[in-house]
Order: sequence, then structure tokens, then C-alpha cells
Amino acid sequence: MSQALTLSRALLLTACAACSLSALGGPAALHTLDPQWQQQQQQRTSQQIMQHSQPPAFDLQAPAQRGNASLEPMYSAQAGSWPFEPFVHNGLFRAIAGYQAQHPRAVVIRGGSVSLTQLHAQLNDPQVLRKHEDGYLLSYPLMIAEDAALLVDDQVLYLFGPSGTALINQGLLQVKGSRLESWSDGRALATDRPTRPFIMNWAGSRLKVADSHLVKIGYNANFSRGISSGISAQQSATRPAARILIDNSRFDSMASALELRHSEALIRNNQFSHLQQYGIDLGNSRFLITDNRIDDVKHNSGIRIGGSSSGRIQNNLILHTGKSAIEVSEQSGALLIENNRLGASRGYGLMLRQINGGAGLLIENNLIANSRLSAIDAGGLSGALIIDNRIQSTPEYAISLRNEQLTAGQLVITGNTLESIGKAMIRVEGMQNTVLGSNQYRANPLLQNLLIGDLLPLQSQILDNTVRRNCHLQISQPLTGTTGSADAPTCTN
Repeated sequence: MSQALTLSRALLLTACAACSLSALGGPAALHTLDPQWQQQQQQRTSQQIMQHSQPPAFDLQAPAQRGNASLEPMYSAQAGSWPFEPFVHNGLFRAIAGYQAQHPRAVVIRGGSVSLTQLHAQLNDPQVLRKHEDGYLLSYPLMIAEDAALLVDDQVLYLFGPSGTALINQGLLQVKGSRLESWSDGRALATDRPTRPFIMNWAGSRLKVADSHLVKIGYNANFSRGISSGISAQQSATRPAARILIDNSRFDSMASALELRHSEALIRNNQFSHLQQYGIDLGNSRFLITDNRIDDVKHNSGIRIGGSSSGRIQNNLILHTGKSAIEVSEQSGALLIENNRLGASRGYGLMLRQINGGAGLLIENNLIANSRLSAIDAGGLSGALIIDNRIQSTPEYAISLRNEQLTAGQLVITGNTLESIGKAMIRVEGMQNTVLGSNQYRANPLLQNLLIGDLLPLQSQILDNTVRRNCHLQISQPLTGTTGSADAPTCTN
């Protein structure tokens, strides 16, 4: 039975005091920190991260006037054809031409808002849009112009796959209380590989999906994996980000449910299941991801964040992912990962790679359990606060950081409960400053190393100060510059 580390357990490890310090490249400096003072520092940093990770706020309103729909020609390579960039992949223009038996045309909505019922009446062409089963079947590509909106409210919209159907949004697309689903009559596809209808939102557009169900949308190609957003090379670099609101909806059997670039995104209270690539994949975006359930991602991670992104990942349940529950890679910007439950990932619980922590990374109050690899695995990290998490039942490490070279910054690991860990509890390599304290090590074998990497030669001192004396301890590796602890009050416990 696992048991909390006791004073006698700590004293048994004093043999490690004789270990060589050569692994550190030089003598490390140890500074005992008053726990109350250290907690105040952590709180101040946490508040700064909260401030810099503020989610976006916006109100998506449809134009009041009635819009008009018409059929307009599509071109794969001509000035003004860039909104149809995703169609160039995998021969979609060939699929469109095969169904339309003419030069490809798309439905274009301009000048205001159109409901699905109004669109059906305006087009009056069953080859384009007709009633089907319990809703409508769209068989042409559809583009929403910048001054227009398509309102799919309390409807079922089927998107016909073999004809190259997709929704291209430059204005507003609203899906409320509805179901969107790809559909095929079984005919052979005129494409290089299997494709499915998708939804693309270009920079400056607005998307609202609320109380809805999306099924079998998208396939594994750029800007086509499900619901996507991005900025085209043909758009101005100053073009506003796409504004995305996804609320209280379900996403089933998609390549990636959301693949958002250059966006402001609010993703709340949704369910994502049976996905191939990612549940939520964000880059260069400002976001809030909260109160979602992501279950069964076959190949990759439940949530991936990258690029110049900032935001909050809060109160989510993420289970059964092929890679990691949450993956953050090549990212800069303030990031809060808080109150999530991450379980049964076939990779890491939380994977961190090449993160510029200048704006702050806070990982707090998460439960990470039953990951096949380490619970938290980091590399190329310049700093983070890992506070008050519960980590249990992993065959590797609870927390592992390996920087290839000594990196300026501070890693704070305090208040965590670590239990049923197969290897060492904490591994740290290549971090200038590491602060430890108030962690509960619920070890299995009596002589299991709790700390390894740069911390192994100092294990007895660290445990004596942080477990027996209840102090916090800063371990500083030799690096040009100050350690930042000169004015810190010393722990007198």
C-alpha cells in the first residue's frame, strides 16, 4: 500500500548526500525560502498570468437586412479565387465538375442574412439544395460573403460528399439548435482519396455553433479537417482574427473537430468524441476552452496549442487520447491550465515542448491519472508554475523536465500530491532555478528515488528542507546573472 513520505523515510535517503555534483556542471546554490513569502510570490505571478490570459469577448450579430443568394463561377487559379484554396487539395474541383457537368459554380450569399428555408426558396433548384429526409441536402459549395450571413436555426443540413460540398465563410455562419452531417448516396468519389464536406472560416469571419450536433464533417487535409479557420496569404496581415463561438454542442466522428488559426475562440460546454487527429487544435489564437469533454482521439492529442497563443484551458475532462491529453508546443503567450481532469492518455498527460515562458505558464489544480507515459513531460521550457496538482498512476515520471542546455528561468513545483509513480517522482535537468516545497510524495518501494536528474545529488538536502522542515527550497544552477533570491526571507523552521 502506498504511504506518505515520513521523516524516517527522508533520513534513509541521506546516503545520497555523498553523490557527486559533477552532473550539475558545478556547485548548485541552495536557498531556503519562507513558505508564506514564496506563496505570495506565486500568487503575484499567477495573477499576472490570469491577467495576460484573459479570454476574448465579442457579440456575434447577424445583419438585419435580407440577403440574396446566387450561383457564381468558381476558379482554382485566378485573382479573387483564394477563398476556395482548400478545394485545390485532392481534386475537389474535379469532384465538383463531375457532379455539376459544367464549369464549377458555388452558391454565394451577399448583402445580408439568409435562413436555410429562405435559401431553399431563393435557389429553387433541387440540384443545388433540396429537401432530404428530416432536413435539407446541399450539393454545391457555398460561400458567405463578408457582408452576409447564413442562419441554420433548428434545422438539419446534410452536406453531399461526392459533389465537393463545403461551407466557406467570410461573413457570419450561425448554426443554432441544428445538426450538420455529411451524406453520400454511395457513388464513387472523383478525388485522389476519400474526402468529406468541411467548414472553413477565413480571417475576419464570424462563426457561432450553439446547441448543435456536427457529425462526420471534414477529412485529413489542410483547412479541411472539420471546422477550420485561418488567414490567407492573399489577405492583409492586419485582417482581424476569425471570431469563433462554440457552445453546448457535440462533435462526432471527425478528423479534427476544431482546427483554428488566427482566431479568437470561446469553446464552452461541448462534447468531442471519436476523432482521428485532434479534438481542439489552436495556433496563433486567443482563446477560452472550458467545461468540455473530449473522449477517444485516435492518433494525436485532445487539445493542442501552438504559435503566438494565449488563453485558458479550464475544467475540461479529457480521456483516451492517442498522444497526450494536452499538448503545448512551440508556443509563446500567457497560458493557464487549471482544474482539468486528464486520464488514460496513451502518451503523456500534459506534454510541453519549446515554450517561451516569458508571458507565463501556470499549471494548477489538475488531476492527471493513468497516462501511459509521464504525467507532465517538458522539454525546451524556460519556466512554469506547477502548483497543487494531483498526479497518480503513471509508469514513468510524475513531472519530468529535460532541457538540452542550462536555461535561464524558474520552475516552481509546490503543493502537488504525487502517488503511484513507476519511476522517480520529479526529474529536472537544465533549469537555472527550481523551487520545491509542500509536495506530498506517496512513494511505493522504500528506496525509490523521489528526485533525479540535476536534483539527485541534492536529494537528501531537498527532502530534509522541504519535508522535515516544511520549508520551500530554491536550487540555483551556475549561470551568468542573478538567481533572484537575494532578498527572499529565509525559512527558519
